[in-house]
Amino acid sequence: MTSVGVALGTVADSAGAVGAARAMGEGRAVGFIVDGEAVTVTTTADGVVVTDGTDGTTLVVSMDRSAFADLLTEEQSVFGLLYGGRLVVERGEFGHFAAWEPALQALLYGRPVFDHSCELPAEMDVARVWTLDDDDSEMRGMLDRAGFLHLRGVFTPEEIARMSEESERLRSEAIPGDRTSWWATLDDGTEVCCRVTYIADRSDTFAALAHDPRLARLAALSGLDLRVAPDRNDGVSVVIKNPGAVSGLSDLPWHRDCGLGGHPNMCPGILVGVNLDRADAEHGQLWFLPGSHRHGGPVGDPVAAGHRVVAVECEPGDVTVHHQHVLHAAPAPTATTGRGRRAVYVGFEREDLFNAMASGRAYNDVIYAADGRVRNVAETSA
Repeated sequence: MTSVGVALGTVADSAGAVGAARAMGEGRAVGFIVDGEAVTVTTTADGVVVTDGTDGTTLVVSMDRSAFADLLTEEQSVFGLLYGGRLVVERGEFGHFAAWEPALQALLYGRPVFDHSCELPAEMDVARVWTLDDDDSEMRGMLDRAGFLHLRGVFTPEEIARMSEESERLRSEAIPGDRTSWWATLDDGTEVCCRVTYIADRSDTFAALAHDPRLARLAALSGLDLRVAPDRNDGVSVVIKNPGAVSGLSDLPWHRDCGLGGHPNMCPGILVGVNLDRADAEHGQLWFLPGSHRHGGPVGDPVAAGHRVVAVECEPGDVTVHHQHVLHAAPAPTATTGRGRRAVYVGFEREDLFNAMASGRAYNDVIYAADGRVRNVAETSA
């Protein structure tokens, strides 16, 4: 058995192997070629087997030993390796390999795959809208169980108007390729800014927001030892939805905030979002999969699989609070013109993140191409 086979073989008899097999179904296989060493992982009725070689395997990926080590330790995910140009799909398609991610997380890290047995009780009002007048212990319990909260009217119209004005100034100053902004292309060819990062560095308003006691109180509901991170992991950032975007990352599929890598350092962590506009299907909104922060992802789309998904409708001044590991999505607005929603996000991180990540750096940096632009998975894998 090759050294790569030994590394995978050590987890082949683990409890996670059973979950991996159950998630993928019997007889599925993925091959790995690591610096010339080739092995195949195949699911069985009750686990996985690891064999040398990839002959006859229809899905095969290759990488060097450093990339494989980063995969084993979750320093980078399968998506992080793709964006970093450290993974090549030799046979099959990247989407087929990405579908293996929940099973690989179960196999390598013992993280259970989210399935219908993981659903929260139907009587739980996971879509409840809270306010700052509600009891912290009740909100803490819901955040712990569901992985997210939605609070109404946390910021005043005057505060939102000030933040809205500042966000527009920062967007107008952004330049494609500056590595502190993300850009997308509309169906008419127009380039639009869809995110500006590290905005606390360029705005007193957002520097103050990072240390706002209301946000600190909401992050503390997690019960975790966290501190605000305005200078790393994208810092304070404003997300801008653009109706009609056809390329770039204006719209985000189901993902976790640790989805490119760094889970051991980022999670559990908290992201607090301040809504500057109405968020709904027309203008863009967040979808959450309640309870998924304690699991690996489900195999396939949660909506198609019939999971209970919450689409959060926010008004300006509303705040969302979510665990960085909860599965969520930001689908395209149903409107094709006009302005979509804008929201400002502030991260609260573990000390491990500060030790692992220098100021001005982020796990998301891997998505910047050589020209400083950000592309979606389909564009990158192509």
